[in-house]
Amino acid sequence: MRKVLAALGWAVKGLLVLLLAVLLAYNAWMLIARYALGQERPTAFGYAFSVVVSGSMEPALSVNDLIVTHAEEEYAVGDVIMFYDASRGEYVTHRIVLASGAGYATKGDANNAQDAFTVPPSAVVGKVVYSLGGVGSAVRFLQSPGGFFAVLAAGVVLWLAIDLSSGRKRNGKNEREQQQN
Repeated sequence: MRKVLAALGWAVKGLLVLLLAVLLAYNAWMLIARYALGQERPTAFGYAFSVVVSGSMEPALSVNDLIVTHAEEEYAVGDVIMFYDASRGEYVTHRIVLASGAGYATKGDANNAQDAFTVPPSAVVGKVVYSLGGVGSAVRFLQSPGGFFAVLAAGVVLWLAIDLSSGRKRNGKNEREQQQN
């Protein structure tokens, strides 16, 4: 039983180290890509991650959904794309309703009319290839300094609890051995 608990403790510690390493690597890459390389929407292996902030794509995408986009060679009618809207100075995720040589006419699924502008191909970040419902709130929290340090603190507390627990077991075993001698 002690060996199982010890192995479990090491497994939990290994997962904590792995989680921390992934969070550190991701945040470091995002900072480097954003500020050193000038990429406003950094990608990891060609994929960009974003959180939906409006309901214009309901019911396909909801507020606080995490979406994953990937840059494609071509986009077709029906594809949901993320693009930079220079007139508003923000990124938008809408569905292509018309494709032409000049670009793409887009529309939010919940909107009554299509967007009043044509999206040039150069403004397209990528096609939405995956979405995770409601995960965006957690992602935003983890990307914030407070969220990152909260996860770090929870990991440290868990690590110390495992160490204290295994230390008490060792001390109790040592005391019993000394009493028997």
